[in-house]
Amino acid sequence: MRPTVPFLAVLFFLGSLLPAAAQTQQSAYGFLTLGARTHKLHAIVSWETIQELTITEFRLQQSSDGQHFRTVGQLPASHDTTKLRHSYSITLPNAGAGVSVLYYRLEIGVNNGRTLYSKTFPLRFTEAVEPALVIQPNVVSGTLPLRIESDYEGAAQLQVFDPAGGVAYTEGITLSKGLQLRSADAARLRPGLYVAVITAPGLRLQQRFFRR
Repeated sequence: MRPTVPFLAVLFFLGSLLPAAAQTQQSAYGFLTLGARTHKLHAIVSWETIQELTITEFRLQQSSDGQHFRTVGQLPASHDTTKLRHSYSITLPNAGAGVSVLYYRLEIGVNNGRTLYSKTFPLRFTEAVEPALVIQPNVVSGTLPLRIESDYEGAAQLQVFDPAGGVAYTEGITLSKGLQLRSADAARLRPGLYVAVITAPGLRLQQRFFRR
């Protein structure tokens, strides 16, 4: 069974939440963000990491059916210790020609010889994107996984409301067009039912989840 990269975890930095490695445990494979968008028929896949000292390279893989993948681009890890975040992007010209959806994942080389994989995510080549917020699984413990899809690009706000309607957590985030995968910290929440809400000009997305 293939090992899967911990997609997004949570790091507290100067009192602000950055979706990355779990609190002060900076995972060598932690992502800040991982997502994709389209420009005409071009596919643009981008990601950010916060700790990558043991990573050697990133290989972007593409599939038409979500099962059989081939490598379509690769980048070496930067290993720049002067930066907190490391940003990467690969553009695939005319990737969407003749197709409506493609699937992408990252194959990550590690210096101990292991190969790890991110989760697979779809990229749809359509003019309009149906805004959606998905939390899956929706029963969480330490990390709240967020799958966001919209046509909005810019500053937004994430809030988590408790059963009484009080704000249990709030964070300013930046959204990009298309699909974006993030996480938030759920460890501070008490067990119970909550609602995650993302708001921006002309956009409001919400989804319930249960903190075990």
